Amino acid sequence: MKKVFIFNFTLALFIFLLISCSGTKQKAKTIIVGTGTAYKPYCYLDENGNLVGYEKDVLDAIDELLPQYTFKYETFDFSNILLALNAGKIDIGAHQFEESEERRKNYLFSTETYNSFITHIVVLKDRTDINEFEDLIGKTVQINVGDNSAASILKYNENAPKDKQINTFITKSLQSEPQIAGFKSHQFDASFMTLLDLDRLNNDYGDILKYVGDPLNSSYSYLVFKKDNTELQQAVDGALKQLKESGKLSELAIKNLGRDTTKGE
Repeated sequence: MKKVFIFNFTLALFIFLLISCSGTKQKAKTIIVGTGTAYKPYCYLDENGNLVGYEKDVLDAIDELLPQYTFKYETFDFSNILLALNAGKIDIGAHQFEESEERRKNYLFSTETYNSFITHIVVLKDRTDINEFEDLIGKTVQINVGDNSAASILKYNENAPKDKQINTFITKSLQSEPQIAGFKSHQFDASFMTLLDLDRLNNDYGDILKYVGDPLNSSYSYLVFKKDNTELQQAVDGALKQLKESGKLSELAIKNLGRDTTKGE
C-alpha cells in the first residue's frame, strides 16, 4: 500500500510539473527573428527546406536559456532584414551584422559578439597582377551592400583622386554561383571574403581562388534590435555571455564553421 501511495504521489508530482512547464511556455513572449536563407554556413536552408547553420544554432541556444521568450523565425533577403526591423515586423535582426557608425545611429546592437570577420582580397589563382591593396586601383571589385569591406572601399574612393579610384561592382549579398561566374567572366577582378568563405568556394568550385595581401578589415558579428528594445537586448546579451563562458559558443562555431571564430584570433 505504501509503495502504491509513493508511486501515485510521484506520478502526480510529475504531471503537475509537466503542466507547470507547459503553462510557462504558453506565457512566454514570442520573439520574431529575421534572418536569411542563402548564406552558407551561417544561415541557409537544408535539403528539406529547414533553416540551419551557425546563426540558427546560436539563436536556438540563446532561446533555450531564456524561458521568458520563444523565438520564431522569418526569412528575408539580407538587404530587407533591417527594413523589417524598422517596420516592427521582427524583433531581432540576425545575419552576421557588422557594426558601422550609420547602423549604430539607427539600431541597438548586442554588446556581446558571437563571430569574427577578417576579410581578405580574393582573386582568381591565375591572376598575377593583384598582390596587394594598391593593385586594385583601376580594377573592378565586387562588394556587398552593407559589408564593412564595402564601406572601406567606398570611403577610400571618397578621398582618392580620380586616377586612383577603385571601380566597384555593387551587389546584394551575392550568392556563390553568380560570384564564381563573375570572377570567371572578368565581370569583376577581385572580391573580399573571409578565409572560411574562400575555403568553401574552393571546395565547391575546384580550387580556383586565392587571397592576397594583408587583411582588409577585421570586425565582429552582432545581433541587432530596435533602439528602444533594451530589455530584449540585455536578456540576449546575458545568454550570449553564458554561452561563451560555458564554451558552448565555441562548440557551435567549430561544428558549423570548422574552426572557433568567436574570439577574433
